[in-house]
Amino acid sequence: MTNKDGHGLHASVDSHGSRMAKMRLRAIIGAHASDASAAVSSESSESFGVLAKTEPSEFGVAVGLVVDDVAWVLITDRYVRSLGPALMWALRNKAKALKLFSPEGAGDLARIATHFDFAIEVFDFDVAGAARVAAPKIVEKIEISVADEKFAEFIRSAGADVVREHGVISGEVCGLEVCRVVRTVGAGANGDRVASEANSASELEIGVGAHDRETFKLLHGQTATAESLRKVVAEVAARRVAGAQVHPLNQLARERMLRHLVCRSPQLVGAKNLQAAQPPIARTNLKDVVPCCAVGEAETGEKIVVVFSVGVDPDVVSYGADARGQLNSSAELIFVMPTRDIVPAVERVAQMLRRPARFIGLDAIA
Repeated sequence: MTNKDGHGLHASVDSHGSRMAKMRLRAIIGAHASDASAAVSSESSESFGVLAKTEPSEFGVAVGLVVDDVAWVLITDRYVRSLGPALMWALRNKAKALKLFSPEGAGDLARIATHFDFAIEVFDFDVAGAARVAAPKIVEKIEISVADEKFAEFIRSAGADVVREHGVISGEVCGLEVCRVVRTVGAGANGDRVASEANSASELEIGVGAHDRETFKLLHGQTATAESLRKVVAEVAARRVAGAQVHPLNQLARERMLRHLVCRSPQLVGAKNLQAAQPPIARTNLKDVVPCCAVGEAETGEKIVVVFSVGVDPDVVSYGADARGQLNSSAELIFVMPTRDIVPAVERVAQMLRRPARFIGLDAIA
């Protein structure tokens, strides 16, 4: 679809959003210069004044500007996964410090920032333009309910791996989710659908992703049967093997397929044993490419946290640092990914970690 000038409407909207973000960032820098005018030298004040009028750069889902060796970055999307790209941009522009402004997820970003030996300040930025220093958010552990846990053996008996993440229990086949336990909400006394322990129940839904699970229920009924799940498990397993023809079922969650393979053959990464572990932040869907984690022991007996990724991910180091902080802060951190995805820019971000990490290139999946 195009507008009257022949340009795409989506491009026009994006361009407007980019302009607004750049204006907001310049306003933030200008406000900071005004607040700090009494405490900085006239030379520094002048540089703020000149550079605040300079056009910020746009990169990914952020805009940034370097002033006096400080990278000022305003995030516009994918907030919780923005620290890596922002830090990468700051390093590329030879900044010595980073001020990160985000309207969402600032507490998570502040927590992740503590893992880096780099001057990073994270600010919670609201629509009114006010910016406040964000405090690191503590991740609360969500337990699997007793009702949900009862489905674990059902999932296992059908041939799927039981996965527990952020209070949700699901079943995976070679790393791809094929079923999930969900809470159904019944009607309250006045007919409204209100969630509570009294009027909600756990049920297992079969399918790859939310839309597929809904379609499966429409075609096969509300109640999942062992036979139905076994058929899905067999179909997915046949598609997610080495040498299989390209198919949507083997293009999703490839990082989890890599984890599945390595957990079965931990010697591939010099480990004695590995088990899938909860990611630092819950996945929102199956389509987005997001790293995954495992914990275990190296062949030396040392505890390790392993992060799997497929494709060049500018935030993988931040993600891994957060994972280690939550799973075992004293463990060695190892990144496993196809060799082609270990790029210098990502390695440079890893060098900024307070505790070191290492990379292993593993070309085990096509």
